[in-house]
Amino acid sequence: MVAYIARDPSSLSNPHEAICTHLSWEAVVDFNNQQFFAKAIYDVTIVSSEVTSLRLDTSDLDIQRVDINEEPVTFSLSVPDEEKAHLGSCLEIDLMGVSNKSAGSKISVAILYATSPTASAAQWLPPAQTAGKEHPYVFSACFVSVLFNCVYVVKSLTYHMHI
Repeated sequence: MVAYIARDPSSLSNPHEAICTHLSWEAVVDFNNQQFFAKAIYDVTIVSSEVTSLRLDTSDLDIQRVDINEEPVTFSLSVPDEEKAHLGSCLEIDLMGVSNKSAGSKISVAILYATSPTASAAQWLPPAQTAGKEHPYVFSACFVSVLFNCVYVVKSLTYHMHI
């Protein structure tokens, strides 16, 4: 049985309808253009059979493709609300074509995307600002939302990363 999760006012996601339980993430780092080119694959458990979309929090991402169970699906990316810019954009993935949406059923959602060079969560340092002064460096204090398409309220999300 899937536990009910209340709506989080600091998130645009909908974990009360569908919840991400595992993330497999692969990325290529482009230091010259200050971008990540990534693929995030989520294991998602349907919480409500009435769900029509999966909504994920994003910020400064160029979403190129979304697949559910290895089939392409439609999606939209909202423009950030000026009054709530801190929430970023909502990636809304259409689940209407998913054949089994009964509570407890599982789907695989793959998202192919690139980060923006202006994404605030990734801090890029040129070689001159690093200890050895030979190689660039990237770090983040809030890596998750910008690079992973995050569902903030997941407390038990497991993950696998390959960079």
